[in-house]
Amino acid sequence: SGCTVHPSGNDPTGSIDTPSPAPVTGQTASYTSGYVDMALTLPEGWQWESVQNKDSSTEGIHFWKTDDKALDFALLCWRSGYGICGTGVTSEELTLSGGQKLWQHTEESDGSLWLNLFFENVPGDYVCQPSGSTLDPAAWEAGRSEVLDILSTAQLGRGAMTEQQAIDAAKAHYDGDYDTAYGRYSVLDGSWTVSFSKGTAGQGASRMVVHADGSVSSGTPVQDAAEK
Repeated sequence: SGCTVHPSGNDPTGSIDTPSPAPVTGQTASYTSGYVDMALTLPEGWQWESVQNKDSSTEGIHFWKTDDKALDFALLCWRSGYGICGTGVTSEELTLSGGQKLWQHTEESDGSLWLNLFFENVPGDYVCQPSGSTLDPAAWEAGRSEVLDILSTAQLGRGAMTEQQAIDAAKAHYDGDYDTAYGRYSVLDGSWTVSFSKGTAGQGASRMVVHADGSVSSGTPVQDAAEK
């Protein structure tokens, strides 16, 4: 269910509303390693630890509710990029009370729920998902509001340049025509690759690399997959 792959982006469709938020106060769970950086505020009754998995190139914060073993999650950064194969998956966009936007991907099968929550427009590929491969749908229904309240406190890539800042920096060094500009962040070196795409189908793009120190260099032009 919801098999994991590693494409260059994550672009599902759909949107739903999030539940009314409840204030979250408590301990700060924080993880920083190189350009991977995240923090959550956990309410009373939750615990956390830092985790790393070399096999999947993931790292981050494992957090769980002490009196409800079903509510056991990990907020992870995928160093090599993250994506899903969408067959059978329902994808819905959420806006959290903290202003963060994320995609909720779900798939139910044989009484179990596969779930992940992918943060949009942040410096890196950050995903929250159950620590196990799936969870009970009733447990998610009961605990969803509490988990989303925690995620609304998420701080990701603190100190890193935002996508819009990277686009603005790249624009100052790019004199070509384009219809769309977008960026992708690398937690390997702290750089943004900004693509300037021309044409409604993105018929080829030029790239500029905005480095962690703010310098800008030309990237290798890339062609849209439709032209390959």
